[in-house]
Amino acid sequence: MKSLREYLALWSYTFGKSDILQYLNELRQLERLTVSDQLTLQQHHLLHLLEYADHYIPYYHDLFREIGFRPKDFSANPATFSQIPLLTKEIIQQNYEKFITTEPEKREQLIKIKTGGTTGEPLWLMQDPTYRAYNTAHVYQEMTWSGWQVGQPQTWLWGHPVVGAPSPVPGWLRFKDWLANRTESNAFHITDQSMELLARHLEQQPGGVLWSYVSTLYRFARFLEERGRTIRLRAAYTAAEPLYDAQRAYIENVLRCPVFNSYSCVEIGSIACECEQHQGLHIRPRNCYVEVLRDGTPTPDGEEGEFVLTTLTNYGFPLIRYRIEDWGRKTSRACPCGRGAPLLEVVEGRIIDHFRAPDGKLVWGAFVIPMMPLLGPIRQYQIVQQSETLLVFRVVKDGDLALEKFEDIRQAVRKVLGETVEARLEFVDSLPASPTGKHRYTVSEVQ
Repeated sequence: MKSLREYLALWSYTFGKSDILQYLNELRQLERLTVSDQLTLQQHHLLHLLEYADHYIPYYHDLFREIGFRPKDFSANPATFSQIPLLTKEIIQQNYEKFITTEPEKREQLIKIKTGGTTGEPLWLMQDPTYRAYNTAHVYQEMTWSGWQVGQPQTWLWGHPVVGAPSPVPGWLRFKDWLANRTESNAFHITDQSMELLARHLEQQPGGVLWSYVSTLYRFARFLEERGRTIRLRAAYTAAEPLYDAQRAYIENVLRCPVFNSYSCVEIGSIACECEQHQGLHIRPRNCYVEVLRDGTPTPDGEEGEFVLTTLTNYGFPLIRYRIEDWGRKTSRACPCGRGAPLLEVVEGRIIDHFRAPDGKLVWGAFVIPMMPLLGPIRQYQIVQQSETLLVFRVVKDGDLALEKFEDIRQAVRKVLGETVEARLEFVDSLPASPTGKHRYTVSEVQ
């Protein structure tokens, strides 16, 4: 039986100006289709985006003519899509105004946002209302995979890159969040006091879901365990960083609920998310088109490569074949849940966090992370490649460590990167906090 808050939330979405419920119903119908039918429908949306970009987006209008590409070519032969050059952050920064739609009605409804800039200069973008409504619908659909329903509690330990939001939060926005049964805590400024307030709130809101960055949620779980606090959630959702097995196990043990890993970013929105089977992340085919490339060529099924993404709902500032600088693989393996969306088997993280071996090969820096628990009680750590022959393991201890186990890590480093690579252990009192509330476990200082 639905609660009063659930009925109020449904009422607000039904009779308000938002299309969230309409899009949520569309997504629920879409997930019942086969993989083939979903991809066919996605090609239709991609063609429509290309036609719109050719007509209303100056950058693509000029680019298509420069390279001799026409949207109707894609309609006849989808392989022509690969003729479009890859899009980088630098190109967007240099041509920002040319990515904004010239359609007057849509242009008036855009809001300006920026990425967190964790690994460099923040990137400025625009979002239109359709994209924002679809993004919320995708998030709501993902939460329903844990048994959550619209109107039930949702709490966000999160940060917000939207520019120009007044402070304090206006009353109408607070009322809107109240109707949606949504509460937020600022991950960009997390303290013991803020975590205590969050814990009290969650104790009073059993059966809801909690969203957070992986490292921030892990820190909150440690806070709860150290103080003997118990909260009862339906599920916890993680995003924005790779989720490692040890982190998942710890968070699930402390929060006493399953963890659903998701993959998203400010530029694209929802990209993929786990279902209740936890056997891969379902790609969101209505929101984005995902390519996995190595040296510009699509990788075979199950092989790693660079993610290249195309937005399908943000016509106000469309990104076509955008290099997000993440690395991983996708697979045609079917999920036992029966949903037709293809799977991302793993999302391995930022290309910038790959380590370069002396022979020039690139290795995802997290290869040694599963070995870190062998050392014993560690509060925090970061692995920094200072040169092609030196990895520094900076560790904040939380008790006595089994230092002899670090020899196993040294051997793993030499085996993966080369015999001339040194692994050095350094103990520090603290590690610098990220302004975005995230923590980078691997950092490469090698160009």
